[in-house]
Amino acid sequence: MADKVRVSDLDFVYISYKEPNKEENWADLLSKVPWAKRVDGVKGFDSAHKAAAEKAETDFFISIDGDNIIDESFLLQTLDWSKTNPKAVHRWRAKNNINGLVYGNGGLVGWQKETCLRMKTHENADKSNKKAQLDFCWSVPHENLHNCYSSTVINTDPRQAFIAGYREGVKMSLDKGERFNPVDFVRRVEPSNLKNLVTWMSVGADVENGKYAMIGARMGCYATTINTNHSSDSIRDVDKMAEIFASSVEDIDESLSAYAESLKQRIGIPIATYDSEESYFFKFCMPQHINRGVQDLSLIHI
Repeated sequence: MADKVRVSDLDFVYISYKEPNKEENWADLLSKVPWAKRVDGVKGFDSAHKAAAEKAETDFFISIDGDNIIDESFLLQTLDWSKTNPKAVHRWRAKNNINGLVYGNGGLVGWQKETCLRMKTHENADKSNKKAQLDFCWSVPHENLHNCYSSTVINTDPRQAFIAGYREGVKMSLDKGERFNPVDFVRRVEPSNLKNLVTWMSVGADVENGKYAMIGARMGCYATTINTNHSSDSIRDVDKMAEIFASSVEDIDESLSAYAESLKQRIGIPIATYDSEESYFFKFCMPQHINRGVQDLSLIHI
């Protein structure tokens, strides 16, 4: 691998499954990255990314999720392998279109083909490796990067918004795959994760289907911290999360209230009840993210 590589010389592989906006987002990507390749309909996070690696013809490639819109400024960047480990997963930030958070969830990801093909995560993880069963970030070396080069659009329909919120609600309620004692949750959870989690739970009423991301996050947290019969493995399977949505959410406002009160009482987590105007105001006052160097590392966990 060369010491430096222009991003525009890399393969881009679009990974889509059942996102309701996947065709629209694919068309947008092709208008910006006409050489992009696509993997569609492959079940399982690990299997889909391995299929992407097989499609890529460059040793290092960029993956884009089916709910992601890329910022063209990323194509103007050059990667210098003296600054980061080329064998590690490179994860850039994305801006969430429901709650305004800017962190690694849903962002562009850079992969060395060999790393991607050799990993065993999610549905292909060893049964004894709980961390690998749930996410890439706990089992594959990562470079968590500061810059934001895309937006996640996760509110096309209620199910999409719920799944996005539920998955993050579970992940951010775990310590590298392990549960916290509910009594100690707020004290022990990583501070930036706690901030992101309560934002997922509280912000989004001003956006179409935003409440479904909020209830998803609340239900995911509840299932992980309070419901000891719940298996966190569900977050590695989009179809299982869709089943949880179909069987659980009826009256959205009643559900939001019930889960908020239970979580506040049982684990002491702060959850705000913002109306549409207040939610918009919260996002308006959020600090604006400022990009630095393309390989500058994040100073906090993302």
